[in-house]
Amino acid sequence: MSAGDILSLLLTWTPFLALGFLWNILISLVSMAIGTPLGFCLARLRLSGSRIGAGLTAAARLPPTFVLIYYLAYILPTEIVISGYSLGLPGWLKASLALSIAVAGFVSDNALSALRHHKRGERVEALYFIPAWTTYFLIIVMASSTASVIGVPEIVQRANTVIAAVGEPSATLWVYLYAMLWFLGFCWPLARLMSHIRARLGRRAGSQAGRQVPLADRGGFAELNLIILPDGELPMADDIILEKRFDVAAELASIGTIQAEIEAAAEDILPPGAVFKLTMAVEELVTNAVLHGDCGDHPIGIGILVDPRCVTVELSDAGTAFDPFREAPPPDLDAALEDRQIGGLGIHLVGRMVDRAYYHRIGERNHVRLVMLRPGVDSDGITP
Repeated sequence: MSAGDILSLLLTWTPFLALGFLWNILISLVSMAIGTPLGFCLARLRLSGSRIGAGLTAAARLPPTFVLIYYLAYILPTEIVISGYSLGLPGWLKASLALSIAVAGFVSDNALSALRHHKRGERVEALYFIPAWTTYFLIIVMASSTASVIGVPEIVQRANTVIAAVGEPSATLWVYLYAMLWFLGFCWPLARLMSHIRARLGRRAGSQAGRQVPLADRGGFAELNLIILPDGELPMADDIILEKRFDVAAELASIGTIQAEIEAAAEDILPPGAVFKLTMAVEELVTNAVLHGDCGDHPIGIGILVDPRCVTVELSDAGTAFDPFREAPPPDLDAALEDRQIGGLGIHLVGRMVDRAYYHRIGERNHVRLVMLRPGVDSDGITP
């Protein structure tokens, strides 16, 4: 097909595809309208200490939306009769219900943070919910294309109709590219706007809540920052904003996954420099556990916990009992480079990169906790 033929094809089918994109927007808006109040209800339950709220939020985060759309399309009837009145359940509504589950989990986490900020009188910080909500709406807009799998006539399903109608294999690339540009044209300006709003809120929060300052420079292994926990469970603060736990395979390829999760969780609490230090410290500890810890086929447990004062990362492995902070031989930093032993410097640097480091052996597993404080927070306010 020539450039003129492609342009003519796309212009001819634009109204048809545009109507499909309106379905994407409708599905996304309905999903947010259903999931947002549900998420706020879960956040209020969690704020009151309810385990039910925390459990339902965790359950909402887990199912893939693609699977949920199939599942709800299968189990929900096409109509419901209530007191003699028939209420239809079309495919687009089923897709919206499926996506609203993910929305509820997201809103629960972010609304919980906003409610805690508001409760402490930090109204500017509470407004971070608005750009976060809008950004997630854009994610849902993109995810709404999965509704095509159950026959909803949104833009992707209509793009397939156009390709079939044209019957020209070379048109496939251009029709899909055109459909993608609809998403880009809608999402990109809003994403830029939300980024601008978030930056302005950050500047206002800095002027009201204390500007972020560089982390204090610490020399060597400060014993104050290296603490052995007592026997039993690892205690945490009560005002957790986010708690995420998962397992990864004991292999070097898992490091990138862990670091990506930390970066996403720490974005609103720590400056980029502190996030980088925390992820580098985690990389060193995971590398040591994989290469030298004798973990076998047992997975490495990861816990990421965020509260208003700090970001905490917990690592656990089934390797040989080993306190990396006290048992690792300290490197001889005064020796000439050619006389130094290979290795040993990484653990030394971990002690300099984080604000607090804890080790404990629980059962048959090593547990390490790394704490990075939000700039300006007093380290004495952190509960071990």
